Amino acid sequence: MKYVPKIVPILSLESVKQNVIELTAEKISLKRSEVLEHLEHSTETTQIPESTNLFEESNEPSIWDNVDQKVVQMQPSIGTSTSQAITEIQRYLDDTIIKRNLDPLTWWFEHQYYYRFLSILARKTLCCLGSSVPCERVFSKAGLIVSDRRNRLKSTKIQQLLFLNNNS
Repeated sequence: MKYVPKIVPILSLESVKQNVIELTAEKISLKRSEVLEHLEHSTETTQIPESTNLFEESNEPSIWDNVDQKVVQMQPSIGTSTSQAITEIQRYLDDTIIKRNLDPLTWWFEHQYYYRFLSILARKTLCCLGSSVPCERVFSKAGLIVSDRRNRLKSTKIQQLLFLNNNS
């Protein structure tokens, strides 16, 4: 599946946060559906006969009974994909800001297990262009906008016109 970034006007911090929550929740939902699909597929292909039950319940006390009870108690509740996205984003916002001279991609690589779904979005957002074609297109459009007849346009107006031309 090819990732197509959504072009959304940045109005405020809350709108950006809401957009990131939606994108992260979308990634979480996709991952959950993939896991469920994989589990359904694996249970269909590998069926264990009932006679070879590895964890038969018996009346004898086992050392693993206590461990199993602790594991069940320690498992966190999964919640909805939106609530999981909100908690992951809040953890990210509460984290310290990296220094200006550090590489953001390296930071995301080091923290990819802590911010599991945000790191996926960051890798797609922070990637560099493989060619100079998009830059050349922008310069070509700028050359068409700033012609001999329109040479008195201010830089802010040129930026606005370029933005509108590139996003239309």
